[in-house]
Amino acid sequence: MRDLKYAALLAASSLCAFTAAAKDEPPAADPKAVEVIQELGLLESATALRDLKGWRAPKRIVMAVGGPLGTAATPSLAGIEIVTVNNAREMAASAGEADAIVGGDDIVCDDSVLVAAKKVRWVAVYSAGVEGCLGKKALERPGVIVTNMRAVAGPVMAEHTIGLIFALSRSLQVSIGRQARGEGASRNFAGSPPQALTGKTVLVAGLGGIGLEVAKRAHALGMKVIATRASSREGPEYVEYVGLSDELPTLLGRADVVVAALPLIPATTNLFDAKMFAHMKKTAYFINVGRGGSVVTDDLTAALNNGTIAGAGLDVTQPEPLPKENALWKAKNIIITPHMSAMSDLGQATRELILREQLRRFATGDKLLSVVDFKKGY
Repeated sequence: MRDLKYAALLAASSLCAFTAAAKDEPPAADPKAVEVIQELGLLESATALRDLKGWRAPKRIVMAVGGPLGTAATPSLAGIEIVTVNNAREMAASAGEADAIVGGDDIVCDDSVLVAAKKVRWVAVYSAGVEGCLGKKALERPGVIVTNMRAVAGPVMAEHTIGLIFALSRSLQVSIGRQARGEGASRNFAGSPPQALTGKTVLVAGLGGIGLEVAKRAHALGMKVIATRASSREGPEYVEYVGLSDELPTLLGRADVVVAALPLIPATTNLFDAKMFAHMKKTAYFINVGRGGSVVTDDLTAALNNGTIAGAGLDVTQPEPLPKENALWKAKNIIITPHMSAMSDLGQATRELILREQLRRFATGDKLLSVVDFKKGY
């Protein structure tokens, strides 16, 4: 996520927690953070930082911020200097002595930043997606740890996903369009008849932080849930079957709703193409809240217009933003939202809470959360 406008306030609010602790007594975790970590199922690294070879107490963290907070004062946290910057150019200029850099993947994984940050040991990405960091040799140096914000936006993104499913199943894209034209009294839904969800099957492609939340809610609606994941066949009791990634074509034919909640890695790039859509039922809906690059846009447009699938709900597109002239805008039975599924009235509270806990763990040499596995790409 590119928006870090609350990060400076986060650093400032951490000041009290860090300085209140005695020098020989590390600050305790915020009970709220512990609760959120458990709720989201966030995993910590196997080894504490202090147990790694060459560990040293951090002295400088460079954090990217945005908006009016970009020029906020830079507090010192228990001997750690927090430097706030506005962009990759400023981060590159400040990262030479940094022990950690924090920001969006477009900033912290910018080539100029990684060249400058020769002493960095922690790269904290402020989003779940880390595609901007893949293939960067500087991140393969021994002792460099990259973390992301896996699952933090999962609950609200799952709500958005269910909203898209509800909208399509009740033909709201048709009714709302007719309302705008003053034709709302018509009950002719030819080409997009209303469907019930109870007893239907949803396939979650990518049973990760977002996918698990989608599965939980779909199950609560009385839907059967099947899924794929790259790592294993393990899943919670509310998922009827978990297949490996190569089972996707077969499982597509069983699904009434297909939800793509995948990270963008080489294996998922252009995954949903004409061949994949051909495996789906003609009555099935396709939902994508993962990454637009996992879909071949022209193939999806054709699948909708040719009746290969019944409809689609997208919060992400390829390219993004989608040009006005792109045919996908006018495809049959489609709902496109502007990559806003993580937005809500809750704001950045959870993200701030997790980042504050990560800062505490880094400062005290504890185990970090949500360490990126570059072999998997997430």
